[in-house]
Amino acid sequence: MNRPLRPAVTAWAIVAVVGVATGVSGCSQVAALAPVGGNTITEIRYAANDVLVGAGIEILTAPVCVSTAGGVACTGQTASGEPITVTTTDAALTTIDVTVGSTTVYSGSVSAVLDAAARSTK
Repeated sequence: MNRPLRPAVTAWAIVAVVGVATGVSGCSQVAALAPVGGNTITEIRYAANDVLVGAGIEILTAPVCVSTAGGVACTGQTASGEPITVTTTDAALTTIDVTVGSTTVYSGSVSAVLDAAARSTK
């Protein structure tokens, strides 16, 4: 004998499914958000991305930065498969070297890159 579902149970099941779907769909969006301000690692990553875009380098994987014993190191990849490396060059973490393959694209101040990007009218 088929018994119809009770309306209260059906309603709670729908609420539960919608709640789980909403929670899961938001996870990837939250993970992709970048902070408005930033710590040193974030500033270095932003500067590296600005250097790469300014140099016209097509990026497949944007540099991902991690704290190391000696400072900050970032790695990524160009669209043509070349490795992108970004390293800090001083103890204060204020200067970086951005290298694509074996070519140094930029060596200098993090704040100079960020300031120039902030003033850019492109």
